[in-house]
Amino acid sequence: MQPETALREAATGIVAAARTGSRTGIPDDFLPDHWYVAALGHEISRTPVRRVILDQPVALYRIQDGGIAALYDRCPHRSYPLSRGEVRGDALVCGYHGFTFEPSGACVSVPGQANVPRAACVRSYPVVESGPFVWIWMGDPGKADASDIPDHRWACDPAWTTFTNSATVGCRYGMLIDNLLDLSHETYIHRATIGTPDVAQTPIATEVDGLTVKVSRQMRNAQCPPFYAKATGIDGTIDRSQDIAFSVPAFYVLSVRIAAAGDPGPGCNVKIMYAITPETKRSTHDFWALSRDFATDQDRVTQTMGQIQDAIVAEDVVALEALEADYPDGRVPEVSINVDRGALQARRLIHDLIRTQSA
Repeated sequence: MQPETALREAATGIVAAARTGSRTGIPDDFLPDHWYVAALGHEISRTPVRRVILDQPVALYRIQDGGIAALYDRCPHRSYPLSRGEVRGDALVCGYHGFTFEPSGACVSVPGQANVPRAACVRSYPVVESGPFVWIWMGDPGKADASDIPDHRWACDPAWTTFTNSATVGCRYGMLIDNLLDLSHETYIHRATIGTPDVAQTPIATEVDGLTVKVSRQMRNAQCPPFYAKATGIDGTIDRSQDIAFSVPAFYVLSVRIAAAGDPGPGCNVKIMYAITPETKRSTHDFWALSRDFATDQDRVTQTMGQIQDAIVAEDVVALEALEADYPDGRVPEVSINVDRGALQARRLIHDLIRTQSA
């Protein structure tokens, strides 16, 4: 079969599948047996922080050795949020009636009596702090293996300069995954910052490797968008690559190489990491880290890139929340094209995991 014929048949299949909705609808069911980012490390202190993750309220705080505890954020006595309490030693004291809980979730003290009711305990969650991220396991704690945390080594490497931020988006998590896996929207949504006509016009290649979806785009003699022109100082046309590795269901890495057109050298490299953490069925935490291997000692470059990245995310938030507002039940008909291959592959993997979990 000729490559052009195979491509046409693949595209036809994608469009047909999208029209029927078979395994391709935007997912919103949760997958608890995976690592999610609960917070950025700098957010967590000795003052409890409340975060809703997969529809569960969680209280996070630092214990005395610098580690992080995560407890279900409701006291079993009268359901008061534990995040409104205070930390004493390593324990979290409920701010309503003084029930006191260890990081394990065990209740060690109740007011007015010596014995502690057997049911007076709360759930604790496995937590790992790595690089700028605080990872949490919301499912069966017996399945939590830190070696399964997705690769984010650039954010931990002192040879790279990294900055972080986050936002909460009023849309289901599957919409954010769609947005990140189809970067052709940069040409339109982000035309003032990172979008050029080359992004939408350049074909993509996709690959599925286990639970990782890969999408790549290679642009030659392309326009240099303002984001990278200001960061790298490169004038004129550039060679620009975008290589995505999305670890289903929750972590995304975009590897970008920027170099003057025709330059075979290493160029300027950026790793853009997004942690996609469902808050509720209709809202999503979006934590990101940007790491670069150039101008690593220049705070001005970090500040400029940070300001533009915040603007890029804000543009996506507006678009995604507008989409969610018109997509109330997740059954809006869709017509997909070649550039949607990566997003559809991710949807199928997630739906397969959801079915396996349900079974």
